[in-house]
Amino acid sequence: MIRSARNNLLALMAVAVLVLAAGATAFAQYSPVTDAYINEINNQFQRNGIRTGFVGLDQHGRVQLKGDYGDEQEVDRAFSIAQTVVGVKWVSPVTPENIKVKEWEKKLGGLFSRAGVLKPTVRGDAPIGPIRNWYALVVGVGQFKNGINPLQFSVKDARSFYDFLISRAGFPSNGVYFLADQNATRDNVVRYLSAIRNSAQEDDLVVVYMSSHGTPPDKFGGVYIVTYDTEVSPRERVWQTAVAETVLKDFVENLRARRLVMILDTCYSNGAYRQIPGFLPPGGKSLGIGNEDEGYGVSKETGKRIFGAKDIVLEDTPKPKKTASAKSLDQDGYGKVLISASSAGEKSWESDTLKQSVFTYYFVDGLNRNQGSVKGAFDYAKPLTSNRVRQEKGSDISQVPQAMATNQDWDMRITPRR
Repeated sequence: MIRSARNNLLALMAVAVLVLAAGATAFAQYSPVTDAYINEINNQFQRNGIRTGFVGLDQHGRVQLKGDYGDEQEVDRAFSIAQTVVGVKWVSPVTPENIKVKEWEKKLGGLFSRAGVLKPTVRGDAPIGPIRNWYALVVGVGQFKNGINPLQFSVKDARSFYDFLISRAGFPSNGVYFLADQNATRDNVVRYLSAIRNSAQEDDLVVVYMSSHGTPPDKFGGVYIVTYDTEVSPRERVWQTAVAETVLKDFVENLRARRLVMILDTCYSNGAYRQIPGFLPPGGKSLGIGNEDEGYGVSKETGKRIFGAKDIVLEDTPKPKKTASAKSLDQDGYGKVLISASSAGEKSWESDTLKQSVFTYYFVDGLNRNQGSVKGAFDYAKPLTSNRVRQEKGSDISQVPQAMATNQDWDMRITPRR
């Protein structure tokens, strides 16, 4: 009886495995990625010096990197080759389980030696006091040095946000840095982020605003911020010369200030790179990725990586009620907030009618209407942005701004108290 039951169980498990495998195969059969595409990618790997890496299909029918790679640059090269053959939609993000990278193994081995490195001391459990000082970096890039399509209104977006901070919010001019076009190089952005990180103290408020193109999603699914001097040839240089997630993550991790508002009016769009030879897949339309309006915004996973937080509070999370004593300690809200003009899989649109990015136009208007309240401005801008985009670009076009924070009470007021 026991042996019979065990045999029946094994038979059921075998059937289940076959069903799952058949399901995955059936799912993959709907993928437009054929053997010809796989062979083309693997051949290009060999021609580009990638000797021990190769690709196959994952369970969703997407191209997946496999094998061994010498360093992170080789992974970037392989990933970019795959994207130029089938497009970003049909390339699976890299995971350590799929590939081996000698450089990554060395980094993992060094984690223990770095564990004892002291970081700036932050009194995370101390009461939050009133804001003492205000710092900001405002970046707008509309012209690009290396052939990326220009943006009409990104500098105007940045200027309107900067003007709000200086004229309406009363930020001190010596604490606000403004970078536009040729001044908005990667090195300058990193330099001024470092200057703010080194100056801001625990009870200070830091605001970072950036309006530009985004890169194609990288090997981990992250979208970087394109600067004036971002390179696009060879294709993998776009990730190595833009403002990476790791730059923002380092800034956030080492910032002493416990109030940070980061606003990114950026997204990746095929249209930004359509004039660059070899950047987009030549067979794009046959793979269903020929739409130049396809976009990739900031995902929740990106927010987690930047903030280093296990849990991200979304904008519709109920705000906790405060006691009178809590209000006296925390008059301005606190935490780290990431606001994105669009959600993952969406484009951030400019408006010929408004003569600005749709989101930034309504967000700055919301700041003016709500006395600098970040959440008030976001709640005001979110529905108006979505409605305006549908009105101007088509009823089937979606742009839904999103906000992520490290705690529920993220409604900071970015106007100094008089």
